Amino acid sequence: MRVFPGGGDRARFWLRFPDVSNSRLPSPPRGPRRGFSPPHCPNRDCSAYVPHPGWTAPRDGFYRRPSDGRRFQRFRCRLCARRFSTRTFAPDYWLRRRDLLLPSARFATEGPGLRQAARLLHTTHDTVGRLLSRAGRHALLLHQRLLPPQIRREPIAFDGFETFEFSQFFPFHLNLAVGAHSWFLYHFTDSPLRRKGAMTAAQKRRRAELEDRLGRPDPKAVEQGIVELLRPLQARVPAGASFPLRCDAHPAYPRACRRLRPPGTPALRPAITRSTERRTPANPLFAVNLTDLLLRHSQAAHRRETIAFCKRRQGALERLAVLTVWRNLIKWRREKVPGETAAMAAGVCSQPWSWEKVFADRQFPRRELLPGPWWEYYWRRVRTAALGDAQTEHRLRYAF
Repeated sequence: MRVFPGGGDRARFWLRFPDVSNSRLPSPPRGPRRGFSPPHCPNRDCSAYVPHPGWTAPRDGFYRRPSDGRRFQRFRCRLCARRFSTRTFAPDYWLRRRDLLLPSARFATEGPGLRQAARLLHTTHDTVGRLLSRAGRHALLLHQRLLPPQIRREPIAFDGFETFEFSQFFPFHLNLAVGAHSWFLYHFTDSPLRRKGAMTAAQKRRRAELEDRLGRPDPKAVEQGIVELLRPLQARVPAGASFPLRCDAHPAYPRACRRLRPPGTPALRPAITRSTERRTPANPLFAVNLTDLLLRHSQAAHRRETIAFCKRRQGALERLAVLTVWRNLIKWRREKVPGETAAMAAGVCSQPWSWEKVFADRQFPRRELLPGPWWEYYWRRVRTAALGDAQTEHRLRYAF
């Protein structure tokens, strides 16, 4: 029997869930340490929500958590008089099952489906889904905060990973932009597609019925998705420097690059590699092809002939955000040559991260931080046409 010094949530987790005792699961987030001083007010309506020098919050008593009796320091904002505690700045703020946040995030990169993960954690798939949504929002903000103002001078390989939501009548692209040398996953967007390929007569009739009722996807959605994918990266290219791009022969990609051309500058001309080329390390698109492979291997929703497909595109985007942080910060760049991550190769950080470090501090949303459609991803505003109005957005004021 395992003995954990100090007991607590981690010890209770292993005792309650012996089914996962052979795998190393991360500890629950610890949150701010003793002596913590709040960097800003957590109230989005307060002018001190954006950190600025000179703002302080005096201490204002303590809060005692009912579950275990622990005390947490309270503070009061000088400007809006809002009270908050050190727990307000923890990523598991307001969670009842705080011990499941990190295991759920890890399972999003280890291959099991939602219900499989729920069985391993002895909880419901709805609970795992909610925790993955929170982890995805956290990953969106963390990834964007870590990006340097100027990206490393390396070619950007981009491509669309095709999958589907709800049913095979609703395919979509996950557009990925990856550093060709560092293999760092810089950015992603989504583009709805129209079902194509070989179909029976009944399937064609069914597609026509769905399009009459729900509308047909925008035929230029891929082009728009690539524009939204590359525009934030183009803004981080140093003035006067080139912006080398690599892609396959998809007809929408050159059109999107032409739309990115700033006035008075040469047009962006991506280097095109045919998709029929062997996908070896010598392939110019190897970095994005490897990301596609990891995505299909690490998440059950994207495997071929699976029953674990995503019911909502919003859920697929949130899990992709978790996988982005894992692929960049935690996973070794080369499994046979450990010691370096993609983020280290891109100059984003100097050492590997752990799941505990990823969820060490709560990230707060700010519109100027999230580029393009990521603001919609954060607030869960991506709609699945087949579900109609039976969809919810993220509107909770106390959660992140």
